[in-house]
Amino acid sequence: MSKNNIPFAKPRFSDDDIKEVKDRTEKILRSGWLTSGPTVSQLEKVFAGLVKTKEAVAVNSCTAALHCVLLALKVKGGDEVMVPSNTFVATGNAALYVGAKPVFADSDSKTFNISPNDFQKRISRKTKALIVVHLAGNPCNMKEISEIANDNKITLIEDCAHAHGARYQRTNCGAIGIAGCFSFYPTKIITTAEGGMVTTNNENLAEKVRVIRNHGRAAYGPTEVFELGFNYRLSEIHAAIGLVQMKHIKEFVAERNGLAKAYTKELDEVPWLKPQLVEKGNLCSYYAYLIKLTEEAPVSRDELAKKLAEKGIGTSVIYHPAHLQPFYMKLFGHKKGELPVAEELGEKGLALPLRNGMKVKDVKKVAETIKGISLLSEFKRKR
Repeated sequence: MSKNNIPFAKPRFSDDDIKEVKDRTEKILRSGWLTSGPTVSQLEKVFAGLVKTKEAVAVNSCTAALHCVLLALKVKGGDEVMVPSNTFVATGNAALYVGAKPVFADSDSKTFNISPNDFQKRISRKTKALIVVHLAGNPCNMKEISEIANDNKITLIEDCAHAHGARYQRTNCGAIGIAGCFSFYPTKIITTAEGGMVTTNNENLAEKVRVIRNHGRAAYGPTEVFELGFNYRLSEIHAAIGLVQMKHIKEFVAERNGLAKAYTKELDEVPWLKPQLVEKGNLCSYYAYLIKLTEEAPVSRDELAKKLAEKGIGTSVIYHPAHLQPFYMKLFGHKKGELPVAEELGEKGLALPLRNGMKVKDVKKVAETIKGISLLSEFKRKR
């Protein structure tokens, strides 16, 4: 198999960025203050400015962010938390961490995000919260979802793991629900290597998250413990990397949108591929360029991924449906056929490479390879 000449994901650091990270890291190491210090506070301030929320609280992963928010909201045993099945298992796992039950909802066949209609159908008297996921940075239908949530007194939380810089109409993702939860994992639009962030306009919620991330303490050192907390702190060195990345966030999102536009144009000639729909007026951050193979596709999703890999092109299956993961099937008895759209996306969905530093010529190579596979398959079929 060829080496990936076009890898699926890779963080982008210029030579100047690397020098700045080194300089910041040296300063931190010499200071002796390696965690939860002024660099973390600076990153929180900059990130709150990006999302335009009053508060941003840094933690060590998006999973920790989701867990902290549910704890702060006092979601507990006997409660249900609605989540899309088309997501990483961490979204559902966070509900289990607090003793609640994750209830999986189906996807919209065009946007690949949670279906508002299916969400509404699955509401019960136990539904305490809904976690929407802006899949690949594509904003969910927040107007309809918010109305349903408000009518049923359900707390709305945003999983923004892919949505740095994304906007629903004129509002930033992460500023719509009571809280937004972001990831800084290496494949994300900006990275701190490992890390996460909670954004919110609710100052009381932000303060509770600060306590929870620090073992239940409101300050550092030998101070009082007010509640059960966790070690979810972000280090100064991780924050230093994040500050360097944050300088490029608008550039990164614009670059990704340009690449996505090129993909859409090039793949328009392939009728058996349907790209993820971004609704008019929304700004997608394009964590990845998602496609779905139709019934007319001459190859399976896995065959397509294999053929692209042979040409040095990296792809990814973003998610297999969470409700069909062996753990959740065993725990709740889920079976195939319950959530047909999410299951179809799990079988026919594929993420094409899209990362900062990628060129339009790379997009054209991916597209031309797919077109070649299509022509070859059609030729074989007719023989």
